[in-house]
Amino acid sequence: MVRRREPSPIGEGSRRSAGESVPDLVITSRQNPLIQDLRALLRSSSRRTARCVVEGWRVLEAAGAAGAEVDLVVCTPAAAADPLGAEVARRLRAGGARLVTVSAYVFEPLSQVESPQGVLGVARRPPDASSAVLTGPHALIAVLDGVQDPGNVGAILRTAAAAGATGAIIAGATADPFGSKAIRASAGAVFRLPLRAFRRAGEAVEFLRANGVRVLIADPRGDHLDAQVSYARPLALVLGSEGHGVSPAWAQGGLRVRIPMAGAAESLNVAATAAILLYRAGGGDDPPGP
Repeated sequence: MVRRREPSPIGEGSRRSAGESVPDLVITSRQNPLIQDLRALLRSSSRRTARCVVEGWRVLEAAGAAGAEVDLVVCTPAAAADPLGAEVARRLRAGGARLVTVSAYVFEPLSQVESPQGVLGVARRPPDASSAVLTGPHALIAVLDGVQDPGNVGAILRTAAAAGATGAIIAGATADPFGSKAIRASAGAVFRLPLRAFRRAGEAVEFLRANGVRVLIADPRGDHLDAQVSYARPLALVLGSEGHGVSPAWAQGGLRVRIPMAGAAESLNVAATAAILLYRAGGGDDPPGP
């Protein structure tokens, strides 16, 4: 339902504060087809979905700056009045995005954060990166194999981009990097970092082998300390599930590297492990070793 400057029915609209500027057209019904479509998209967990949801002005700004195709921006009147939001919205509209205003009541079930900013966008999922983009003599690839927590997936991709990785591979049961939580955790890095997905870890193993990429596998029981291995490129750093580690397909895939632990600690969170190894590799750390 779209209303023109009319008071919203009880339970259906946003309560306006005194002096609040309200656009001419505001969607005030959760049954509106556009809102229903958005809710279905948010419930989807398939990597085959062509669109993804980006929430928050800064993440939208980062996605747009990375070249993401943002088709739609949905925001509340209060979010539209935010100076940062107004400028981001202007740039996204210039790039072809449609801007739709909804009441706070309508926006509430669309948000997936505790303190929503009142804005989200719908972007096109980028296509898989080609072999030529991912590989080459200077390649540094983060490989996520079975990393199931979307927050960890996003954090690893954010770190990979910051550490100078040239791309990332998503393998097996890894959470969708273009799920809304992973996008937020990546601060938009998923749109900057070339990504390629493989259904099975074995396919990723074969891809790296065929392209002559060395492999280091993060493993708390690995034979080699992280400070004693070469990070010479082309290189892939493989990070697995915290509960089960990497797939057996990596059995002959490369060196297993561990980070020394003090006290009773057995291992680090996978995102922390990724940060240490990626910054070693990104910084050109190349001591004598295997």
